[in-house]
Amino acid sequence: MKFKFTLLPVFSLIVLISAISCGQAPQSRQEDSAVAAQEPCIRHCQLLRAGEIEVIVGDGSRARNHPGIWMLTSEHRPFNVFHNRSAAMLGGGLRGRNPVLEKIDESTCVLKKEATERDPSQIRVVFRAVAPYYLDYEHTVKDTENRIPELLDFRSFGWANYTNSPEDPRIHFLSSSEWFRWTPEKHGGPGTQIAPGYVPDEELEVWPENHPDPSFWWYKRHERRFDQPFYYGRFGQMVLIWVYDNPRWLRFHLSPEGGGRSILPGKTSTAWDFEYIIPEKDYEVGREYTFRVRLIYKKYVDDEDVLREVRKAQDELGFEKVVMK
Repeated sequence: MKFKFTLLPVFSLIVLISAISCGQAPQSRQEDSAVAAQEPCIRHCQLLRAGEIEVIVGDGSRARNHPGIWMLTSEHRPFNVFHNRSAAMLGGGLRGRNPVLEKIDESTCVLKKEATERDPSQIRVVFRAVAPYYLDYEHTVKDTENRIPELLDFRSFGWANYTNSPEDPRIHFLSSSEWFRWTPEKHGGPGTQIAPGYVPDEELEVWPENHPDPSFWWYKRHERRFDQPFYYGRFGQMVLIWVYDNPRWLRFHLSPEGGGRSILPGKTSTAWDFEYIIPEKDYEVGREYTFRVRLIYKKYVDDEDVLREVRKAQDELGFEKVVMK
């Protein structure tokens, strides 16, 4: 049997693709134009560009409903640092939901969802790419009902960062005034959570051991603490730094295999996650809470350069700083 193939004119091909992307059957040019004018396509992702980096932010339309950062690359390393079928900055009440993506400009977009009876949290997340190699993240949430679960005395928000085949699975951070580099030996293993050293142990949250949701296995907390609200990971010649606001509520969570398979033989992809904890005394229904993070993706110089970038982010964005006693 022989098949005959013909090339579509460029304009017709564009019309066909546009129709398919909107979930409509191809029509005549006139009909398609009329429909397009009345029913614009739903935007599922947006490419953000600034300086050396490109970022794709997407909604929950892909496999597993993972809204967040779908791709982050640099002109120095054109390889996605995040899981190709998942996301980073994934969570905070949006994971498994269907937020709406809106374009603000060529370097800024928003994911948002309204509060519903089944999910009483209103959420708005802003992603902004800033030259030469920054991605600023601002997550604002307002609960319209009390969302502190039974047996607990705090509100918890967790985020996942599923990486793509890092050679070094560890995160790097300051602990007891020295650099500490760490990942657990296994998923859910000892040392999965790392708490801040500037919060006394008696003020740290406690999850009842019989609670049905262990939330990152808090009871496997590492004996080491972090001194400052940031950490970084390495990808070849590159470094990816997370700098956080709201330092007293911040917790680090790690898995050496949370990101799944790696393209590197004998290795797995990591999850470099984090959590914000709002104590019950600071929690109010109807109050807006904003969590801010800056991601920095650049060529690695040394640890001192990392600290310079952390201080710059804190100064520029007005993040709360920590003074260790």
